[in-house]
Amino acid sequence: MIAVAVLIVIVVLERSVTGGIVGLLGGLVGALIGFAVLQAGLLVGAVALRARVRRIVVGVGPRIGQWRLGTRSVALRAVPVMLSVAVGPGRAPVRPRLWGASMVSAVSGVTVAVGLAILGSGALWHGAAVGCTAAVILVLLPRRDAAVTSTGWILVNYPRLTGREAAELDASALVAEVSDAVHVGDLAAAERIAERLATDHAALRSATLARVVVLEANGRYAEAMRLVLDLLRDPEIEQLDFTTTMAGLAGLSAAAVEAGQLDGELGLPAAERAIADAERLNYPSHRLTGTKALVRLLRGDTDGAITLATTATGLGEDTVSRADDLATLARAYMAAGDNVRAREVLGAAERLAPWWPRVAGTRARLDLD
Repeated sequence: MIAVAVLIVIVVLERSVTGGIVGLLGGLVGALIGFAVLQAGLLVGAVALRARVRRIVVGVGPRIGQWRLGTRSVALRAVPVMLSVAVGPGRAPVRPRLWGASMVSAVSGVTVAVGLAILGSGALWHGAAVGCTAAVILVLLPRRDAAVTSTGWILVNYPRLTGREAAELDASALVAEVSDAVHVGDLAAAERIAERLATDHAALRSATLARVVVLEANGRYAEAMRLVLDLLRDPEIEQLDFTTTMAGLAGLSAAAVEAGQLDGELGLPAAERAIADAERLNYPSHRLTGTKALVRLLRGDTDGAITLATTATGLGEDTVSRADDLATLARAYMAAGDNVRAREVLGAAERLAPWWPRVAGTRARLDLD
């Protein structure tokens, strides 16, 4: 979309093939600048307003390294041309902090786009201005789905949220605390916070999700599945929540089969149906790659599991999710009879989350072989 917009504008402005080519190059640079400035603004706004910065990714391509800074994950990829920041609920009040961080992002992006338009001249700078403007407009268009909640959607909708949706968002600060505790392996703290959430907000979906997180972190997949199924039976569930919940159900079903908590003849078809339903409702397919790898492994397709799990470990940025995918890959190598590679992969998983039940369980199995 950005390339087409830049091409049309440059052709109108420059009226030459050479100008169009140079303008397209400028448009690419401008779009990268626009996205980077928007993300940098979001990061600055989140830090200043004490929202929760979950993840920072610098670059695209193969992962060079990944580190934890407290509850934050910082990753560096091979080509440092992009910045990606994931911001979520932190301290209360949640909505004003997230809205303010989004506003800082929007103002930063608009300012740079206007500056390029005013100061630049020639095909390259015209293209950069158009590319940056297109990137800013794309991010500021109100849009929310299973893949992304845009900055524009937050700016338009957060101030006027009411009722259950507002209550869910306000309670999400406690859910974030549960997730943070799980990510550092403090399961006792996660349990305490989840219990507090259940006491203070028993009727909210957030309280159930926090309990699901704790159960999964303790390897109690069948119990977590029952709670997720209760969420899916809610007649008032929104399609977005239904979609993300189906994706979660797929992973829990496969893990429950692997752990012997659910019969494979029931669990694997359930996982496959949940994957298909989530994708049909536009859940990002790449986020299901790790679950698909585990299903393939449980179906006996070792080669397919290795391929998918390898892809999943390269895609994910969340440390616990990556550790889980690495555990799947290690188990797939074990099934293929390559325990040397399995130990190598499992070592990478243990550097991220050695206490995660699938990681610890894989270590126990590997040490027996």
